Amino acid sequence: MSSDRPGQGDDVLLRERHGAVLVALLNRPRKGNSLSHSLIAALDDLATDLARAAWDPDGARALVLAGAGGKAFSAGADVHDLDGVSAATAREQMRRGQQVFDRIEQLPMVVVAAVSGYAVGGGLELAMAADLRVASPTARFGQPEITLENLPGWGGTQRLPRLVGLGRAAELILTGELIDAQRAYEIGLVNRVEADPLQAAITLAAGIAARSAVAVAGAKRAMHAGLDGGLRAGLEVEADAVAACCETPAQRAAVQAFLNRRKADS
Repeated sequence: MSSDRPGQGDDVLLRERHGAVLVALLNRPRKGNSLSHSLIAALDDLATDLARAAWDPDGARALVLAGAGGKAFSAGADVHDLDGVSAATAREQMRRGQQVFDRIEQLPMVVVAAVSGYAVGGGLELAMAADLRVASPTARFGQPEITLENLPGWGGTQRLPRLVGLGRAAELILTGELIDAQRAYEIGLVNRVEADPLQAAITLAAGIAARSAVAVAGAKRAMHAGLDGGLRAGLEVEADAVAACCETPAQRAAVQAFLNRRKADS
């Protein structure tokens, strides 16, 4: 495990390289890794750095998001930042968080959230901006904003129905109830439940990072194009992505290796 920058122990977001995988650790454990303005800004900087370095052979090829301290992935937005704010300021803060989470979701590499403890409110919204979620057996998930007479504002009303369906999303959003990791897995909010979610997430991300960067980026782009623009738009992007893969040496070598194995086995 190595740090990208020396002397970053006081940072709200720590970066650690594990081979091709970059682990970004939300580092406000005394505050439940709540998403303060400074942490949102750090996540934005992270997305900028990874978007620039995505095609660098020596750069990170996958991202794992995790929370420091083990008690919370993230307890959500820092409520102090919403205390007494005007409607205009609140809208600005929501659009800011939405834009940062969109940038993380749109990274051309796989993003995996490793969830220990609570992922609630904005913390769950950040986890849902990842492609995949790995949880500890004791993790808890929810959108409790309704209990503060409000609603999710960083993408929860949009990403949660896409992941678990409208009925289940409505129940979580409108009641504010929390669910455990097993229930999250059953409804499709979580991909895997593991005793060591961080290590499991790193292993999962590393396996995907070993695949073609062009294929991974194309698959993500096609899936989101269909969700955002409908079937026809998704199919168009899918065809273009396959065409791009067919021009890569890696794809041609993989096809030849497959055909040679079949020939040897016949």
